[in-house]
Parts: sequence; structure tokens; C-alpha cells
Amino acid sequence: MKKKSVKARFINTFIRDVKISKGSFLYLFLTLFALILMVEVTVLRYVLLNEISTIREIEIILALFIIAFGFLISGYLVDKIKNKTKNFNIIFIACIVGLFLSTFKDTFFDHFGILIVLIGLTQLTSLWFTTLIHNTTILNRGRITAYLLILGIGSSVICIFFTLNDFLYNTFFVFIAIILFFIYRSSKINPYIETEERLESTIKYMDIIFEKQFFRYASTFFILSFILGDLVSRFTLQIDLVVFSIVTVLYLVAAGCFLDNIGRKISIVLGVLVLSFFLISYGSYAESLTIFGMPRGIFLSVHYAFSLAPLLLAIFTVSGDFSTERDNIRYRGRINGYFISLVFLGVILGFFFSRTLNYLYLVYPELNDIIPDFPNRLNSFLLVILLVWMMAMKEFIVSKEKDWASVIISLLVFHKNSICLYDQKFKRNEGELDSKIDENVISGALTGILTIISEITHSKKFLRKIDKEGNYLYFSYGKNHIVTLISSMDLPILIKKLDAFSKDFGTKYEKELKSFAGNISPFDDTKYLVEKYFNQKYSDLFGA
Repeated sequence: MKKKSVKARFINTFIRDVKISKGSFLYLFLTLFALILMVEVTVLRYVLLNEISTIREIEIILALFIIAFGFLISGYLVDKIKNKTKNFNIIFIACIVGLFLSTFKDTFFDHFGILIVLIGLTQLTSLWFTTLIHNTTILNRGRITAYLLILGIGSSVICIFFTLNDFLYNTFFVFIAIILFFIYRSSKINPYIETEERLESTIKYMDIIFEKQFFRYASTFFILSFILGDLVSRFTLQIDLVVFSIVTVLYLVAAGCFLDNIGRKISIVLGVLVLSFFLISYGSYAESLTIFGMPRGIFLSVHYAFSLAPLLLAIFTVSGDFSTERDNIRYRGRINGYFISLVFLGVILGFFFSRTLNYLYLVYPELNDIIPDFPNRLNSFLLVILLVWMMAMKEFIVSKEKDWASVIISLLVFHKNSICLYDQKFKRNEGELDSKIDENVISGALTGILTIISEITHSKKFLRKIDKEGNYLYFSYGKNHIVTLISSMDLPILIKKLDAFSKDFGTKYEKELKSFAGNISPFDDTKYLVEKYFNQKYSDLFGA
């Protein structure tokens, strides 16, 4: 019994609701791997392997500015693109060309090539983000993103091999071309093309970013980035890569599980508390060679591991939650671009603020007598203010979303000629009698309603939802079939699950649906698809 309980807890924490097709996961991994590989090769080639002078530092700051504004522009452009996967391939080729131009021993080609890479990377990141959000839900986004980041970052350590010498660097282009080929093949199998119907919106973009809750989350990420910029300015990025990598992987797994299981707001609050501990500890032991038994360099490496990748994970998760709201899908790229650009601007401002502050303390030593150790005190003060500020933020994951399986009443699959192919009852409404209405009567009535509504509105768009006295009817359409899901609560997660079920059903029974002549026995195995998408097995294991 105890063994089963441990297994149930493991499933509930790490696997529950993590349902994504193998093809989609492979595409997301390959594109993220190629994206991170491009970033790391560029950074190692032009920053870490060169002597960092004042000019080089200025170039880095300029690059960060280009990236920050690049995300604002790329978000707008990505929202205008319908075929996301096709355009990812095109822009990735442009990045490869830019990186190739930078190999020429010429200042113009070097800088022009890097400019192409920087702008292209912002576009690729926005495209990857929109594809990620399209394939995830509010219940699994944190963990899937964390798992992808771990696999992508872990696999991309191969980039060190390509930066050892010029010959190996040239072989990188052959390797990345092979990766691009697999990305192309995967994109043909798992295309992501937006439709005009999904992109309809009744609100404006400016109304979204100035909405109270959106502003709270955006300002939170900006302040955290400001503190990170100050940290980099004072202590640089000299870290122990082994310690940094191990802690990053472990913390990403924990952060992803926390985001999905206890909620976005609480997880970010806990993350801020952890950062507060590191900042206060580092400042309190300023004269000591060790902090809690760890060398200062190791302690700082752990601090960075708790700051960099988890911040990116939180941004992807929260901006994804905002962009899945019905009226916000149209602005998905811009929402993510806005969040990420704020992060880069926060790092830049924090960096310059720290340098200016240190310069003032150097020129006017008496300031240290008036306000000693001001940078550490300021960061601690900002984190306290941030915690108070965050307590008023809304939580995206609420209990009703987690308990989606308990609100499903019934499922009905019927052919477009009104014959019921499969039906399943999940629970009975209060006061409902045991008498059973013929499923074909119900499917015929629903088909008639859908046809009448289509005729009245003169619209080719399909009806997706009906609200009737506290019950909600969701519809999903295939080439020759319609699926209806009835629930007692309006949850966006249900229509996404219904669409996935409908797509799988249409693929599995494509021949039977096309040549359907009234025999419904081939569809008896639909119960296994229902179990896959709507069964409460995880809840049952956990005793919920």
C-alpha cells in the first residue's frame, strides 16, 4: 500500500496531465536544442574565449539592447505569421548564414553576421514559444518547459567541442545543417498553422499589458532582472560550470513541478525567498572565504543557478498562461516578447545602476559612512517590496482546473449523418433519473441544432460551446465526425483535451469513418481513447 502511495505521489508530482504527442515533443526538443546550440556557440566564440576588455563589455551591453528591442519587434512579426513551423526553418537558415558571415576576417562581415544572428534568435525564440504554448496546457506547461530546458541545455554542451579551434568550428555548420534537416522533417509531420477563427479578439494589445494583473507579473520579472544585472556587475559571471549545471538541472525540475502543482504565484514567491536568502547571506559574509561551509565561488554559482534558467522558465510559463486566454491568443508572440524584453532591459539597467553606484562610492568615500553597503541593502529592500507586491497577484492554477476530471458528465461521438458512434457517461447530475434517452436521438438533435445555427448566422465557422443552465457543451469537429463533451463547469482545459481526443479518434478510425454505412461495432475500442484523455486514473491512484 505504501509502495503504491509513493508511486501515486511520483505520478501526481512529475507526470500528471503531462500529455503531449511524441512528435510534438521531439519537434520542440530539436528546435530548442538548435536554438540553445546557436546561442552557446556564439557566446563561447565571441565572449568567453576572448579577453573581455572595456570595448568588449560595451559590445555585450549593445548586444543586450539589440536583443531586448528585437524581442519587442519579433513578437509583433510572429503574431502576423500563420505558419509558425515553416517560418522557423526559414529564419534558422538566415541565422546560419549570419554565423557563417561572422567567420570572415573582416570587421564589417563579423558585426553584420552577429547582428543577423541576434535578430534571428529573438525571432526563433518567439516562434518556439508560440509552438510550445500551442502544445501545452496550464496544467503541464511548467513541467514540460522545465524538462525541455534540461534536455536542450544538457545536450548543447557539445558546443564546447565546436569552439576548440577553427577547423572544428567550421564542422559546426555541417552539424547544424543535419539538425535543420531533422527539424524540417519533424515540422512536416507536426505543423503549427494558426487560423483566423482562433486569432479573433475583442480587446487591444495595449489593454492587455496595462491590465492590473499583467502589470504585476511584468514588473515582478523586471525587478528580478534588475537585481540580477546588479549581481552580474558586482560579482561577474565567473562560476563553476559543473556546480552551476547540476544545481540548474535539479532546481529546474523542482521549479517546474512547483509551478504546475502549487501554482504560479506561490512558486515565484518561494523563488524570491530563496534569492533573498542568497543575497543576504552573501552580503553578511562579505569578509569570509566560505559561506555555510561552501567557498564563495561555489556559493555564487549556486546563486546564479537559482536565478538564470528558473527565471526563463517562469517567464515562459506565466506569459504562456496569459496568452492562452481566448482574447489574448492573437497577441501571443507580443506578450512573450514584452516579458523577455523587460528582462533584458532590467539586467542592463541593473548593471549600469550598480556601476554608477560603485563609481559614486569610489569618488565620494564619505557615502559609505552615511549608507554602508547600500547595494546589498537596496536589493534586500527591493525583494521585500516585491514580496508584498506579489501577494496581490492572481493565481492562474486554481483548484477547479486541477479537478477537471470531476466535472465531466458525458461524452458523445457521432457521425455527421447523425448516427451515434460511441457514448460514455462519466457521472449523473443531481436529481437525474435512471431513464436513458436513445443516443441517436441526442446526436440527431445536436446535429440539427448545429446545422440550424450555421444556417441562421450564415457562417462557415463551427459552434464550439453552448452554456445551458450550468452545464457546458463543448464541440470538436473532424472530417466525418463530431465529438461533444458535457461538463458541469466551464474549463478551458477541457476543450483542449477534447480537440486532442477528436484528432486521435479521426486518425485511428479514418477508414471506418470514410466508408461508414451504419455499423458502429468497429468503434467499440474508443473506450481506450476515452481512458487516455479523460480517465481519472491519477486521481484514483492518489485517493482523490
